[in-house]
Amino acid sequence: MISLRFILSALLPVLIFSPITGNTQSMSVIGGGSYARNCYMASTLAIQMNSSSREDIQECDQAVLHGRLTRKDLLATYVNRGILYGAMEDYQKALKDYRTAIELGPETGEVYVNLGNLYLMGKKYDVAIQQYTTAIELTLTKNHIAHFNRAMAYENNKEFDNAAADYRRAIELSPEWVLPQLRLERLIRNTQQEQT
Repeated sequence: MISLRFILSALLPVLIFSPITGNTQSMSVIGGGSYARNCYMASTLAIQMNSSSREDIQECDQAVLHGRLTRKDLLATYVNRGILYGAMEDYQKALKDYRTAIELGPETGEVYVNLGNLYLMGKKYDVAIQQYTTAIELTLTKNHIAHFNRAMAYENNKEFDNAAADYRRAIELSPEWVLPQLRLERLIRNTQQEQT
C-alpha cells in the first residue's frame, strides 16, 4: 500500500514574477473519505487559480470534524485548508491552520514552505527565510521549491548574494524548471545596473 506522500501539485502561476509570490504546496490525503479528498482537490485548484470559496472551506471543515482522519491525513487537511484560506486572503486563519499542522507534524517540511509563503506575502522576509530554511532542513519531496521561495525572500530583503545562491541551487535541483534561471538572470542584470 502506498504511504502518505506529500507532493507539490502545482505552482502558483498568478503573478509569478511578483517579488512576493511563493510557490504553494498542497498535501495529498490517502484516507479520510470524500471530505478530505475534496479538500485536497480544492486546495490543488486554489493553487492553480489563486482563488477559493466558502464551500471549499466547508469540505475541509467536514473532514476535520467528521473525517476520522489519521494524524498524517489530519495534518494534510489543515495544510490544504490553510491554502484555501490563503487564496481567500484570510491570512490569520491560514496561519492558524499551518500552526496546527506543525503541532501535528513538526518534521513535515511542506508545512514550513506554506508558512513561509504567508510571511513572504506579508513582506516579513526574515521570518519567511527562517521558515524556508526549516523546510530545507527537513524532509521535502521537492527541495527546489523551498530554495526558489527562499531566494525570492532573500532578494526582497536585499540579500542578493544569498538570493543568487538559492536560485542556483534551485536550478541544480531541477534543471528543467526555467523560472529560477529567469529570476537569476534578472537579479544579475539588476545588480549590474545598480553597480554602474
